[in-house]
Amino acid sequence: MQLHFLTILISSVIGYGIVYTITGQIQWGIIVGLLIGVGSAKWFRVKKQETSDEIEFDERVNHNIKQASLQTFSISNLLLFVYLLVSEQILNRFSINTSYLLIYLTITFVLSYYIVPLIVRRK
Repeated sequence: MQLHFLTILISSVIGYGIVYTITGQIQWGIIVGLLIGVGSAKWFRVKKQETSDEIEFDERVNHNIKQASLQTFSISNLLLFVYLLVSEQILNRFSINTSYLLIYLTITFVLSYYIVPLIVRRK
């Protein structure tokens, strides 16, 4: 397991470095590094599940996972909606950069679909 984590970390850093060097923009490097890291972690997890006999979860656990993921996704999108509404209607300007918005949405997807289900399964 330690070797897999180290491999994911090294490939994420290399992907970040290559994209940052090519584009000169740090946010694209971060997005590529996150995509490589999350994709590799998911691939290693699928391979691990294929080799091991993992306990099947019943429908209540699956329902709780879906509900928690939807709640996390809904709350984060509600926060974004409120921010955009307040900044447009009250402040009459947007003070957020588009690249930061992309990073926020990427983190939202990672939380909703990868981290929250892991937490709910362990409860």
